[in-house]
Amino acid sequence: MKHLLSYSLFLSIFLSLSAHAAPNTDTLFGRAQFYEKLDRDSALFYYNQLLTGKNLREKQPEIYGKALRRKAVLNATINKESENIALCEEAIAIFRQQKNAKETGITLNSLANIYQVKGYYDLAIANYQKAAVIFDSIAFYNGLTICYSNIASIYNHTEQYQPALQYNLLAYQTAVTKNDTFSEGMIAHDVSISFTKNKQPDSAKYYATRALQLGQSIRNDFVTGYAYKAFFELYKSEKMWLLAQTSAQQSLTYLQKTNSRYDVCFAYCNLAESALALQQNTAARDAIQKAATLAEEVHSFQLSKRVYGLYKDIAAAGGDYKNAYAFAQLYQQYSDSVFFEKRNNTLNELETKYQTAQKETQIARQQVEIQEQLIKTKQARIRLAIAVVLFFVLLVGAILLYLFFKQRQTLLQNKIITIEQQKKLELTQAIMDGEETERARLAKELHDGIGGLMSMVKLRFAKIRQTAAGLQQEEDFDNALELLNTASQDIRKISHALMPSALERLGLTEATAQFCHAMESSSRMEIDFQHYGLEERLPQRFELLVYRIIQELLNNIVKYAEAGDVLVQISRHDNQLSITVEDDGKGFDVNIIRQKDGIGLHSMQQRIALLGGRMDIDSAIGKGTSVNIELPVS
Repeated sequence: MKHLLSYSLFLSIFLSLSAHAAPNTDTLFGRAQFYEKLDRDSALFYYNQLLTGKNLREKQPEIYGKALRRKAVLNATINKESENIALCEEAIAIFRQQKNAKETGITLNSLANIYQVKGYYDLAIANYQKAAVIFDSIAFYNGLTICYSNIASIYNHTEQYQPALQYNLLAYQTAVTKNDTFSEGMIAHDVSISFTKNKQPDSAKYYATRALQLGQSIRNDFVTGYAYKAFFELYKSEKMWLLAQTSAQQSLTYLQKTNSRYDVCFAYCNLAESALALQQNTAARDAIQKAATLAEEVHSFQLSKRVYGLYKDIAAAGGDYKNAYAFAQLYQQYSDSVFFEKRNNTLNELETKYQTAQKETQIARQQVEIQEQLIKTKQARIRLAIAVVLFFVLLVGAILLYLFFKQRQTLLQNKIITIEQQKKLELTQAIMDGEETERARLAKELHDGIGGLMSMVKLRFAKIRQTAAGLQQEEDFDNALELLNTASQDIRKISHALMPSALERLGLTEATAQFCHAMESSSRMEIDFQHYGLEERLPQRFELLVYRIIQELLNNIVKYAEAGDVLVQISRHDNQLSITVEDDGKGFDVNIIRQKDGIGLHSMQQRIALLGGRMDIDSAIGKGTSVNIELPVS
């Protein structure tokens, strides 16, 4: 195989050098992409040709950035960690300079892949999240699906199964929306495993079956192999090891057709685990040896850790405690910060058994020679003392590492919550801006369209009355003209209510005062409007928000409260604005309002909370209502 690869590389170099003219950039890039699936060395040769070309970065920065990224992805299989990260970071800088959001997101995702394979989960999630924000902003749903799925896999690996399930469901919904059968099948496998980890076997079985159906419908070996892997996890969780072994074998059969060494290695691990559970030690040893060979080729942190863990269990099951202890130490080296929380009890048990076996051997030898027994006993005591000291040093170090990584994990989770809250705030602001835009449009239509038409109709009626002498004393005609005037005035009032011009011209206090006066004129209420600390104008969007809140509260009082006296008060202290609206109406049960999601006061309360404010409602039946709102001025 190595001879074939070398020959392929030689042939590629020969063809490129013997051509009549040097191939152009697009040709080199096309050749590199062509060889990626056939011969990694040839693909790397062409990418290096591109990257060493003169002025390519200035003339064709997009191709240069893609070449950097693809070289990093290809290098990831040969463990060039620092170089790969540097290549991705250089590509990201180029794409950002070109304002190419899609390629920036794709490269961030590739960088996160490199971190994930190496076990740097905090850095991986941070870059996946950056990529997801970009993909969401440009509606690139295929990339968004991949980011959600990768974040879920990290949470799953670190035993945070609830957030893993949430991100997998997000990825699945995105894939279903885009009608992407391949992605839907692959992610259905992830969702099934998340449900298994969350101890929901019925849901896990549904999604595993769905993945299998999708894989068979498009005849895709990847999807079908992953579906059987999901069934393996389900049967494993229920200790149904014969079914688990069958599923592992079926998964291996399909994944071997894909030439994915990572997935084939994982399938061999599953086969070894099920054989071990069925006490088929020889079959388990054969499977794990094949998995170990593939793990060395892939250079995967996760696979190496699992291989050593299974090697440890298989050796222990066969009574080979010395090798079991050695593999347990290797496994412990690959354990990341999350697993320091659970100290490896197996390691201590194997060490005890190994020391016991040594002591039995020493006793047998002591029976032969007493003097040798005394010497070896002293040596054992010294070794035991050193082991105890080392154990305590390791224990203290493990605790410190656990606390350190636990703090980093908490900070990362807080960062995720902050991003989600920011997205909710932006969505709320966008909805409110959309509502105001629609109000402005309707107000313009009413004022300029229907209002103008009503004015023309009134003029026509007046002209008809002047020309027709018999209509001048006609009472029905006068009544109709009066109704027309009333309708015209109502349209004008509705137009001003939808988009109050006084707010823009005169400011919040004067516009609110005019609105309160208008409400008094059209109802039986007396409104006392007070304001303090509002000598300077507030931001325009913020004034409109406050005006809409007061408008909605007063409209609610008119509709439901049957109040006689109303107090409206606005006051500002530093960067905090307080709004108080009180009435002496019939009041209501506050608990009933809280149970009605998305309606009236409760909906307003949720929006104010998203904007960083607080809304308190104090009311009881027959005792009126007091609403107090605190908002940060922004």
